[in-house]
Amino acid sequence: MRTDRILTFLEEIRDNNNRPYFQQHKQDYERAKADFEEITSYLIAELRAADPTLEPMTAKDCTYRFYRDTRFSEDKSPYKRHFGAFIAPHGARRSLLSGYYVHIQPGGSMIATGVYCPEKGMLKKVRDIITNFYDEWTSVAENKELLQTFGKVTCMNKLKRVPLGYPADCEGIEYLKMKDFMVCKNYTDKEAGNNEQFVEQLLTDLKTSIPWNTYLNRIMTD
Repeated sequence: MRTDRILTFLEEIRDNNNRPYFQQHKQDYERAKADFEEITSYLIAELRAADPTLEPMTAKDCTYRFYRDTRFSEDKSPYKRHFGAFIAPHGARRSLLSGYYVHIQPGGSMIATGVYCPEKGMLKKVRDIITNFYDEWTSVAENKELLQTFGKVTCMNKLKRVPLGYPADCEGIEYLKMKDFMVCKNYTDKEAGNNEQFVEQLLTDLKTSIPWNTYLNRIMTD
């Protein structure tokens, strides 16, 4: 499994993000894409062995398109600068549930486990657990092993105030303000270019987040 070739291609497309260059180097893209799908397939198989909530799925089910939709963007660059995959139950990359995200990009390789912008009913279920079963929530969200690997639960979207209908004096006030729930870990280019050793590190780190992922999905589907 070659992560170094993925990074090399992405560095080149970062600096030459145009169709003529891409067409001239289409073979490099196909090779990098195949490398990323091989890594994704391996992670799917290994995670499914440890996480029984994951159904059978393929790398193509999980990986995102490399071509950008530029219709509503000021940035008209036709190609992304990363490869990404979301391994999750009930739809893989289209899933509404919590799952495992893998992102390889020069200067920005990372993984994340959790749910991004859950639908309204699912978000309410999580907030109700935080309010009524805060000790249970922290026993998972602030588990020592999870914190050591990923750090604190974070979010991309957060309210300035406690959402309507929830107590302002709740112990979990900062969690209640969150509109999504994730744990994330970043990697240097040196780490990310280390081929099989890096893939094994991804797997080890993602496995650490299985209890967190399972707990979130249990809440949202209960």
